[in-house]
Amino acid sequence: MQDRPTLQALALFAAVIRHGTMTAAAEAVGISQPAISAQIRVLERHYNTRLLQREDRGSFPTPAGRLVAGYATRVVALVDELERAVAELENLSTGALVVGASTTVGEHLLPTYLGRFHLTHPAVRLSMKIGNSAEATRMVVDRALDFAIVGQQPADPDLLVEPVLRDRIVAFVAPGDPLLDATPIDPPALCGRQFVMREMGSATRALAETCLSRASCGPGHVIELGSNEAVKRAVEAGLGIGLLSTHAIEAERMAGLLHDLPIAGWRCGRSFWLIQRRDRTLTRAAQAFLALLPRQP
Repeated sequence: MQDRPTLQALALFAAVIRHGTMTAAAEAVGISQPAISAQIRVLERHYNTRLLQREDRGSFPTPAGRLVAGYATRVVALVDELERAVAELENLSTGALVVGASTTVGEHLLPTYLGRFHLTHPAVRLSMKIGNSAEATRMVVDRALDFAIVGQQPADPDLLVEPVLRDRIVAFVAPGDPLLDATPIDPPALCGRQFVMREMGSATRALAETCLSRASCGPGHVIELGSNEAVKRAVEAGLGIGLLSTHAIEAERMAGLLHDLPIAGWRCGRSFWLIQRRDRTLTRAAQAFLALLPRQP
């Protein structure tokens, strides 16, 4: 049988690409830098090509190195998946559950379901990785996550996609904003005003812009911020009209720190989407968690 690269060599090479230098990768995985160099030399001899271009400011993959790194990342992820599946084969008394989520659903909806899961499976270790919808989707595609719940339906044919939770985007302003004196607001009255929104790549931002366009309302200027919290604080400071999930402003609404801005004819609803790779088997922990989520008809 032909000799094949070891899993350790592939994992170490992927770590070097992920961390940017052999020194950083060695510190992250807890072995010496010469040991990593030796494993990469083995890979380069096996494939008969250079995989890394070494420079003063770091190690950069050659075209062959980028190809090997992509496969190495997927191989290591599959082995990790196998380890989890075998560990959970008998019951849910051990193991881990990593939930992927876009910002809004991760911050405001999923903690409730994680709490319910923990009550029935207290021995399972819980964690959640949060990014915007584009980032969370990429982690699923790259096998860094078993599944994620995101605010924008992806079109990737390699993914299974299912609607699970409902949401709506609302406009809101700080207390005392003059716009509150004339509600509901006619959409043209908002044209040219300053809005505060999430960053590009956020499903909340994409839907908010779609709904504004549908209402024939074009912002005069957009302050772009990278989190729901930053958007809320900016609106509290009087920097403009905010557009976020209704769930994201619930606490501030109850405290009187932010007020909904009713807009005539405003309809801006959406589903959150459960996404997973078609070729990936979910762990029993993941299956048990997802069974808690309400499905959309």
